[in-house]
Amino acid sequence: MTLSPPPRTEVYLVRNRVTPFSTRAALELTEDTVRCTVEEYSKWVEIALGLSNLDSRLRSGEAVVAFEFRRDQLKIKWLWRFLRSGFSVSDRSPSRWLVSLVYPVGLLALVEVVDGWDVHNEWRRALPST
Repeated sequence: MTLSPPPRTEVYLVRNRVTPFSTRAALELTEDTVRCTVEEYSKWVEIALGLSNLDSRLRSGEAVVAFEFRRDQLKIKWLWRFLRSGFSVSDRSPSRWLVSLVYPVGLLALVEVVDGWDVHNEWRRALPST
């Protein structure tokens, strides 16, 4: 996975803070929105999106959007659980997503946090906690 500064990078969608189940995705920041598109199949993401055909849609090359929120309505919280390299995001509705800029568990996560500290800071500046 390649970590890039805003406006676009590869990320992991994380199921919840307790279990490390994650799915590769792409995070894109525009002047008006933040959008996350799914890049690999995951049953929990399929359920979360209310889809029954995520796998076939991804295999056909369709861009499946997990979320797209207006920047002026974002609720962001950077999490210590991911060494401040991950955050929860919503549009002030009850549903929220967990996004990690690094692989969410293990030694690899620590290495990615240290290696990408400057890029993580750029994302934290672009998407400040609200």
